Amino acid sequence: MLGESVLSKFVDQTADNAHNNVKSVKDFELNLNALQRKLKSLGAKASDVEEEIKNSELSGRKKRKREVDEWLEQVRSIEKKVVELRARVESEGFATRLMDGDLPVTLIDEVDTLVEQSRNFGKLVLDVCGSRPRDKLVTNVMVGEAFNENLETVSKLLESGEVSRIGVYGMGGVGKTTLAKHIHNRLLQDSQGRVIWVTVSQEFSVTTLQDKIACLIGVDLEGVDNEDIRAARLNTTLSRMKNSVLILDDVWENIDLSKVGCPISVECCRLIITTRSLEVCRQVCQEVIQVEILHHHEAWELFNETLRNKIGLGSSAEEIARSVAELCGGLPLAIVTMAGSMRGNRAIHTWRKAYVELRERVSGNDGRGYDNVYKVLRYSFDRLKRNRHSQGNEFNTLQHCFLHCALYPEDIEINRERLVTEFISGGLVDERKTRRAQVEQGHSILDKLVNVNLLESCVVPNDFGRPTECVKMHDLVRGMALKIREGKYMVRAGDLSLKEIPKESEWAKDLEKVSFMKSGITRIKEGMSPNCPKLSTLLLCGNHRLEFIANSFLSRMPVLRTLDLCGTCITVLPNSICAMKNLEVLLLESCHKLENVPNLGEMKELRELNLSKTAIKEIPQGVGELFNPKFLAMKARKLKMLPRGLFLKLGKLQHLELPSRTPLAFEEIKNLKGLEEFIGRMTDVNGFNSL
Repeated sequence: MLGESVLSKFVDQTADNAHNNVKSVKDFELNLNALQRKLKSLGAKASDVEEEIKNSELSGRKKRKREVDEWLEQVRSIEKKVVELRARVESEGFATRLMDGDLPVTLIDEVDTLVEQSRNFGKLVLDVCGSRPRDKLVTNVMVGEAFNENLETVSKLLESGEVSRIGVYGMGGVGKTTLAKHIHNRLLQDSQGRVIWVTVSQEFSVTTLQDKIACLIGVDLEGVDNEDIRAARLNTTLSRMKNSVLILDDVWENIDLSKVGCPISVECCRLIITTRSLEVCRQVCQEVIQVEILHHHEAWELFNETLRNKIGLGSSAEEIARSVAELCGGLPLAIVTMAGSMRGNRAIHTWRKAYVELRERVSGNDGRGYDNVYKVLRYSFDRLKRNRHSQGNEFNTLQHCFLHCALYPEDIEINRERLVTEFISGGLVDERKTRRAQVEQGHSILDKLVNVNLLESCVVPNDFGRPTECVKMHDLVRGMALKIREGKYMVRAGDLSLKEIPKESEWAKDLEKVSFMKSGITRIKEGMSPNCPKLSTLLLCGNHRLEFIANSFLSRMPVLRTLDLCGTCITVLPNSICAMKNLEVLLLESCHKLENVPNLGEMKELRELNLSKTAIKEIPQGVGELFNPKFLAMKARKLKMLPRGLFLKLGKLQHLELPSRTPLAFEEIKNLKGLEEFIGRMTDVNGFNSL
């Protein structure tokens, strides 16, 4: 009996073990299949990352970040582990399934961790230290003996080997930045060391300055919040860069450069700053140089040079023109702006009228100082209305487009193509024209604003080293523009210290445009609901840490027409956006974490929708029911399928972008007679030829 009992228990145990083994084998197979699916998705992400890095590295100016390189190594390692596991399963069969039963689950956890890491990369590449080409800065030809003397003085101080800190100060618009640019270009030509140019601006913080310098010398500060650690990394790199010169333009307050991480010394890194404050110069620098206003004859020389009048003015007109130049108070910025606005005018009555009007504006002061330059700049702005080359209502268009540029951060180079696109989106150009004609009109507007010296033209290399045409607004010109729109614009663009949306009490009811572009906002909390019955434009683009927008935030902006959230980290849109029936432009490009977009079917006025580089997997509901879209961009990597008949009602489309992995039959878009620009993949050659 005892033997039978033991035998019975042994049989039962064996049966249980066999059952458990079969279950383990089934779980193993399920987990292994799940692992391979997840690994396939991870591999696709790694391929995209690798391709983007390689494209950036082609310029020779970029290098991959260490954390990205390590991540790619970990992906390769886990791919190798899975290949080895699969090989053992095929060769050893049942034994491997029993012995390594938990391995697929462990590897799945590792894959999930790598996927999560990839979502927090931000930029994949950095500037290579020392590899940035020695590009000269575009600058104006300056006149006057004092300018040349100042240039020679700075050069001799640098060559002496005894001075490490030089300050250049003077009133706004007097030519400090121009002098510093000439110094920069001369150093590039004569020096074997590195020249680092950083525009500081009024919205200053140690962190912002560290980020700018790090970008230029190739130091990785991504994800490092501690200022001391950041400073140590910068100090280490700058200490190795012997005979270098750091130029800080437009400094507004005393900067403790040791906190920033700049080891200023004659042997290592010398410093030049420009500032309006003599006190700042004395606090920071050993040697101080003042840039003074131009003498009368120098002012006329610059004024006449800017006019570029090949025929010349008559003696009477020239006499009045000299008086106009004198009203500019010897300030180069006022002189070139006023001369630019008068370029092409030769009639004496035009000059006499300009002189009388400008004299009335600057009367009551001595023709010197900030108040004077603002009045001259404002007069040049007002003259846009009377531009004799303008037709119809284009003079108003010129002014609106100029004011739009003030929504950008101070001292930033603005891509021309992007600006033109925004002019079109904002309805600032003729909406009756074709898109190509609108683009040409937009560039023509920028050309005119550059021609009258209200904008500066510049060329900036992009991430691939190709020259990109940009424009820039002098900070005094921008200040004038914001003063014109005081109470109508709220602009905190480029303010990284701005972590939260301003309190509701700071939002005036007459606000028309608000820009928090490239600021430091992280969340817009529930309950925040500014009362802005006239607000038409809200720009939150470039807030890379913005993760959440409360439903209440947009609830009292009934006439909002443009909402730009490009480059934010939002995962969902507030549901209140569905009720915004007047919204015409919704920009969500590069919202990499955005997976779901609510039903857009009620937005009957929507003319532009950009969902490129988002995480959407399907077209938002209601898009096919819209009637007015002219611009539709949906180059989203995870978007695999397009609903049949999506474009049947979108007959006004002029621009269409689709992911290359989502082939499109020509029949789907053959009725889009207004389509001018298409980026995507056709299913066959015949469709391409028909298009």
